[in-house]
Amino acid sequence: MAKASGYAALLSKDRLTVFLACVEEEQCFAEPVPDFQHSRNAPLVCFVVSGRKVTHIALGRRGTGAGTGLRRLNFDKSEKLPAPLSVVQILKLLPKRNKASVEKRFASGGLLTEKGFAAVVEAVRQLALQSSAILDRYSSERVARVGRLSPKARENLAYQKEAVLTALSIAGMGRNPVQEWAPPDGTPVSFLDGLPSARLREDPMVVHDLMHLPGFDILKTLPYNAAVFESDSERLTVILANRLPLEKQTGTDLIYYNETFQSFVMVQYKAMEREDDGDGNMNAGFRLPNTQLAEEIERMDALLVELKACAANTAHEGFRLTDNPFFLKLCPRLVFNPDDIGLVPGMYLPLDYWKILEQHPGIKGPRGGRRVTYENVGRHFDNSAFTTVVAKAWVGTTPSQSAVLASAIRQTLQTGKAVAIAVKPKKQDRGSAVSPTNLNEII
Repeated sequence: MAKASGYAALLSKDRLTVFLACVEEEQCFAEPVPDFQHSRNAPLVCFVVSGRKVTHIALGRRGTGAGTGLRRLNFDKSEKLPAPLSVVQILKLLPKRNKASVEKRFASGGLLTEKGFAAVVEAVRQLALQSSAILDRYSSERVARVGRLSPKARENLAYQKEAVLTALSIAGMGRNPVQEWAPPDGTPVSFLDGLPSARLREDPMVVHDLMHLPGFDILKTLPYNAAVFESDSERLTVILANRLPLEKQTGTDLIYYNETFQSFVMVQYKAMEREDDGDGNMNAGFRLPNTQLAEEIERMDALLVELKACAANTAHEGFRLTDNPFFLKLCPRLVFNPDDIGLVPGMYLPLDYWKILEQHPGIKGPRGGRRVTYENVGRHFDNSAFTTVVAKAWVGTTPSQSAVLASAIRQTLQTGKAVAIAVKPKKQDRGSAVSPTNLNEII
């Protein structure tokens, strides 16, 4: 599991001058450093050191090679400390067990250990009370607040985060904004509660334009949070609608709408459990029968009858490889880690494929039990393949089918789940979350 870490970035006087100019002009800065390993799915906090003083805190990213044994260290969102902090001051506040390794890194540069990073964060925050919003996200206080959440709440937050990350990936947008999550006071209602207020919208204004989508009028009477994610050229609205407290929710589903192709895709998340395969190996699998999944598939089948009664598609924009918009994602039981923005490995399975698979003799164990695993599933979409076919609407509902989805959304909301509804508008309509004028065409 990818975790946040810290890096002591030593800059010479000349390089510090270049760095400061880039900060002033809000440009990115890169420094060649000895090669190091760090996951791009986890935050890297850089302590900019020059003349034995920490002057800035920045978010870093391991870049491409910069020569034999060298690696680009890219800096972004740099924050100047109220006053430079001497390395000696910081070292004095560190526990003895961390002091030696941290002192070595501040002397020669490099990646801090996990415990060393945590100790430096607390020391800098103590020396400069208004030090850095970046560091606040990695404080011991934040860790404690996450730890006070119930196991059930953390599990549901994990699935909600996964749904939001999946929606961002399908929309072709960066997932880094999710790393800004911070636990709110008390138990959050949804994962979106912890995103910065600049992106989080808790009033009906965000949902207003969405009311022209089939079924979205239901949101008027349900608890929800909404967030708008934006890049230079893209916009994505994500709504987490639920009718139960976090501890009582039963999971998360994703409903993704691509307005350009007027296409819905719906994903049902299911957790695999690790069990002994009989040979002493612990493998992840999903055991059958599963009463809850059977009930959910019945609802899908009822809706599919309505979808297949729609007029046949005649436009090239409405072409789909399959007329079934439902997918299952089987993945390991998730552990909530707000710092990791990597998508959890899992198996996306079209509903039609699942119906054949669950009756196949190949999923039966030596005692007659049925269990779907990576080894016997045959084929599946991984995260990359699923993102590709959904992003360009090679799968999903046709425009005429999208108009009859109100009942599907209603049934999903009635299950007590947190439903992540993600809407990507047309390129020409990015001035608002969704364009009612164009959406009226599908109703």
